[in-house]
Amino acid sequence: MTYKKFLLVIAIITLLTFLGSCSGSIEQPNFVSLYSSARSKNGEKNDASDKFNSSGLNPAIPELRTFDLQPENIVKLEFFGEVKKINVHALRNGSSELIPCYVESVDDKSSKSKDSADAKRYSYRVKPSVDFSVGEKFTIEGSVECSSNNALDFSLPFVGCNSKPAKLVFTELKVGSTTNFGFIRFKVVKGGNLSGLTLLMPANSKAKKYIFPVADVKKGEYIVYHWFIPPDVSVFDEVNNAQECNDSIAFSDARDFWGNFKKFNPKRTNAILLKSSEKGVMQDAVLFAHPSEDDWGKELISETAEEAVENALWYPGAEIDDSLKLNITPSKKIIRKNLSALKHSADDWVMVKAEKIPKKN
Repeated sequence: MTYKKFLLVIAIITLLTFLGSCSGSIEQPNFVSLYSSARSKNGEKNDASDKFNSSGLNPAIPELRTFDLQPENIVKLEFFGEVKKINVHALRNGSSELIPCYVESVDDKSSKSKDSADAKRYSYRVKPSVDFSVGEKFTIEGSVECSSNNALDFSLPFVGCNSKPAKLVFTELKVGSTTNFGFIRFKVVKGGNLSGLTLLMPANSKAKKYIFPVADVKKGEYIVYHWFIPPDVSVFDEVNNAQECNDSIAFSDARDFWGNFKKFNPKRTNAILLKSSEKGVMQDAVLFAHPSEDDWGKELISETAEEAVENALWYPGAEIDDSLKLNITPSKKIIRKNLSALKHSADDWVMVKAEKIPKKN
């Protein structure tokens, strides 16, 4: 493997490890592109690039270490290694027009490594000169150069930040089965946009995460997330109103959204969180377990339960005995008894028989 190919592989792995997020907004895409991991300023390979540091990278070549999308679509970039010059522009999805960006150097002394002169980190805030709407796809492209006649080109895809995330609370949950369809129901307690709101469901075999699409919602509306799309039906997300999907399994009094699966059995022991983004502010939580279970079984479920407790959205603790312990059979569901006086504990919930889904008019 040539040096250039080797460095490209290392750089991409490093970038994927450090994917960022838009706080209170949508998560970053799961890929990046590097046009060229190492080039000279005149476009030729640097023959002196065979010297590596302890991390396996040439210390003379800048490395894009982290990037994340912040409110107002400001992108923060952090480079490892010496940076003398940076050039950045933005592109709308499907357009070749280069959009100028304002670039500000961030003097983050805490990020400077003391290990060696080659281990400096340079941080920048990049703000496009145009506004991108919520959920709109765009790309930040550019290059950084160092004094040793080397440069790094990069291309990072993003989606427009959700600056006004809606706030939801759980109202009902039906586990269901592959034939007796289950769902999670929410009430909108603060209007805004659903874009990037994330359900985390660690016990499930497939649907461990769901990210809501772009959809403006109003206070008082109801939202339903269906675990999966049953076979032989044609359904779609109701991003505009509650009457867009006319299938009989869609709710008539709520906006329906669908997990992209044909079938699977959600677990009857789980710790489910709702966040403004995967790494954003937690909005609500529900912890439930089958009565026969003595522990959460998986470390990820236990960690999720602890996160709910740490955010004061579940009481009194994160042990499985602190959860709602009920045998939620496919014909049953759990509902919140009083949304105006939530205790964020098992006391909020009661199990009832699940009625049939109302048909569309």
